[in-house]
Amino acid sequence: MTSSGGNAPDYFNNAYTQFLQKKFPNWKFQYIQRTAGTTASELITAGTAIDITIEAHTGIIDGVITPGIQYDISDLIKKHNIDLSRFEPVTIDAMKSMAGGQLWGLPISMLSLVTFYNKDIYDKFGVPYPKDGMTWNELADLTRPLNKLEDGTQYLGLVGNTGHMTLMNNFSLPYVDPKEGKSTLNNEKWKIVMESVFKGEAQDPGFQNYVRENKNKMPGKDEFTKKRNLATYVYFSELATDANMKGINFDIVSSPTYKELPNVGAQPIPTYAILAKTSRHKEEAMEVIKYLSSDEYQLERAKLGFITPLKNPEVRKAMGSGYDQKLNWNAVFYNPFAAVPAKGSFENIGEKPLVSLVPDYILGNKDLNTVMREAEETANKAIEAEKRK
Repeated sequence: MTSSGGNAPDYFNNAYTQFLQKKFPNWKFQYIQRTAGTTASELITAGTAIDITIEAHTGIIDGVITPGIQYDISDLIKKHNIDLSRFEPVTIDAMKSMAGGQLWGLPISMLSLVTFYNKDIYDKFGVPYPKDGMTWNELADLTRPLNKLEDGTQYLGLVGNTGHMTLMNNFSLPYVDPKEGKSTLNNEKWKIVMESVFKGEAQDPGFQNYVRENKNKMPGKDEFTKKRNLATYVYFSELATDANMKGINFDIVSSPTYKELPNVGAQPIPTYAILAKTSRHKEEAMEVIKYLSSDEYQLERAKLGFITPLKNPEVRKAMGSGYDQKLNWNAVFYNPFAAVPAKGSFENIGEKPLVSLVPDYILGNKDLNTVMREAEETANKAIEAEKRK
């Protein structure tokens, strides 16, 4: 087993191997961590037969398509009587859109966004807590009074993780049109994302000064978990299980929606167990994939605070039950997930030009039209350069 995510062996063991070894005691499981020399392509070249690769949707291009190990398991799904209606539909649709209608694997987990809030900061300034179902505009208005310089500390009201707010946007926009191979940043909906998220959170002069003094780096995870001067942070729900969250008086509500697209949540990032074409043990590999997507395994993972791709209400209800702090875990599923769009081989190239210009935009160094035009031009030039290779 391998993964283009390069997770440490301890993480992989805690998430997968320990469960698999109990379920299949007579089988041997070996995880090959991705490092220099052990990418999927390099393993194939060296003659190493990969059986299963664990890939987030965002890693399928590098981990599956580039090394050419995709394999349609549709017939095996029928043979093993696997009911695809058990899964959150967007996770199956996302795989099919990436695989041209085929299924290369099954979803075994998801990443999704929620809104974290530090109760102590809200209490300090007498601001009511956020609620499930808020829009970006509503959340920005609520948190604006929390941008305050107090006793030498600059408190920040609201931050949405820069890359995730664009990657997982509620409008289901890819960075690059998979058919035309060109940037999509001239779409007006991108402007709604930029105006609602980044301009909404950063209108306060104190917030802007913080970014300047931080060498134009956007605040985020460290401000919430370590510096603890950030009141509200939109990020992956898994942050709740981070060791740095200990001692923070926090809770979660649903990630914000857009007034232009009510009651539609952000996109998830599904993770799949994918059967590799190179496997010499396809039947056994399919048994492993079947188990990783089973109620049995998913229930144990849900208890630890990880999002299940299953619709099973009992599994969803168990989410976070093994966690020592009671949280509003229902926030994860409060709004239906936005569809994950089809993405082509140049998708990853289209992200950086936009994300890198966010600080200039919130600081007023460049207006929105300039930002979008420059990002689009830079992305298209990079795509053309990649095509010529």
